[in-house]
Amino acid sequence: MSKYLSSLASTYAFSVASFAASLFISLLGVSSISAHELPKPNLEEWTSEVIKIKEVSPTLYLVKSYKEVKFSEDKPAMIFDSNSFIYLDKQDAYLIDTPWSESDMPDLMRWLKMKKLQLKGTIVTHYHDDRAGGLGYLDKHGFATYASDMTNELLVLDNKAIANHSFSGDKFELLKGQIETFYPGSGHSMDNLVVWLPEDKVLIGGCLLKDNEVNHLGWTGDADLANWYHSINKVKTAFPQVELVFPGHGDGAAGQSILDHSLSVTKAVASFE
Repeated sequence: MSKYLSSLASTYAFSVASFAASLFISLLGVSSISAHELPKPNLEEWTSEVIKIKEVSPTLYLVKSYKEVKFSEDKPAMIFDSNSFIYLDKQDAYLIDTPWSESDMPDLMRWLKMKKLQLKGTIVTHYHDDRAGGLGYLDKHGFATYASDMTNELLVLDNKAIANHSFSGDKFELLKGQIETFYPGSGHSMDNLVVWLPEDKVLIGGCLLKDNEVNHLGWTGDADLANWYHSINKVKTAFPQVELVFPGHGDGAAGQSILDHSLSVTKAVASFE
């Protein structure tokens, strides 16, 4: 049993009860902290104006960033979350997908500094802003960033900042034995990768995979609808031992339920010829 499953129930949302209790106390003007004692920030559940960071385990943190998106003129804009991750190897940190924009990056870097962590590398799982929006910031500040050759080519075509390191092939190790990528084929985008954390049996599926509560494909402007289902099938076959799966947006879940749900959502548009 993976260490991640024991903390799964508290992974995705901050405690409403704790928040309510704190609010009640503050309204009463009561505090258990003396005037000379300042509270220490809880860096395992940390919120700024633009991002939220939540501990999944001692070596993995979930980073939530947000963006208002308007898909059509006849419908109101909606706020969507996006999942990034910080993987820790002692005091070295590795970012898996950036937050949604460059403006989110300073707060993430501030959290790393408070934790006394050194960012050693960043990898993005495809070229859309919800995965790669922070690449420009990282490059300007001298951090190593990684993307597949295809992702970098698509970023160039989209006039976006690219990663300063690239790789080819279906597999790549960002951190030997600990952070691996797998390219199963096109789906949500032509270049979508997944990230496998073998020591922890955690799969980070990016936008190839759908939250269990989402029953539609979402943005499909760059999708390969006919192949999406088949790419997910390859992922499921490649990682039968997975214990925890995260999609690119929304909540993660134990076992293979997200893989199975994503297969069901994409099957209707798949080509079986």
